[in-house]
Amino acid sequence: MSAAAPVPANLPRDLAGAVAGDIVVARAWKYNGAPHWVVPGYYVGADSHGHWIYQPAGSLVSRPGHGHWADTDAVCLVPRAGQWLGTFYDDPAEDFRVYLDLSTQIGWRKLARGGWEANSVDMDLDVIDSRSRGIYLDDEDEFAEHASLMGYPQDLVACISDEARHLLGSLGKSHAPFDGTATGWLARGRTAFSDASSR
Repeated sequence: MSAAAPVPANLPRDLAGAVAGDIVVARAWKYNGAPHWVVPGYYVGADSHGHWIYQPAGSLVSRPGHGHWADTDAVCLVPRAGQWLGTFYDDPAEDFRVYLDLSTQIGWRKLARGGWEANSVDMDLDVIDSRSRGIYLDDEDEFAEHASLMGYPQDLVACISDEARHLLGSLGKSHAPFDGTATGWLARGRTAFSDASSR
């Protein structure tokens, strides 16, 4: 279930050696090797669910052809297992409460000048908890289209589809880590990095 070069391959799924305050760049790719979203943040810590990254309002969020300053604080979870990455919000000005990117080839590598990079391949399918729409599965049409265009292996398509159904159920039933766990990590991030952004 690998993607095309130049996506980093065979990276370790777990992170060893990070300390609170380390810079973390969440870097997503498309399955065909094209670069996708890049979101900077600060390592806050880890628990049984995975590693938490605080992404403060004002940080530069970019992809080829697009960039914007984040309007609100968020915390990103890179889970220890599973085919997804999660971003959690608590600001009423933000429509999203939880945004789960179905992903593969998730792994960590150290940056040359300090900090870490969390790499993933975005599979074009998302599970979302929205203030305006509730919990739903998004971009099924894009997932099907890209599966054909980019040649997703059938076992990967099945794996991602199963994971999406599982996440819909877990989010709907508020199973951990969708039980408010992120609130504490957001608070930690705000306390430690209240004046920080990537500007």
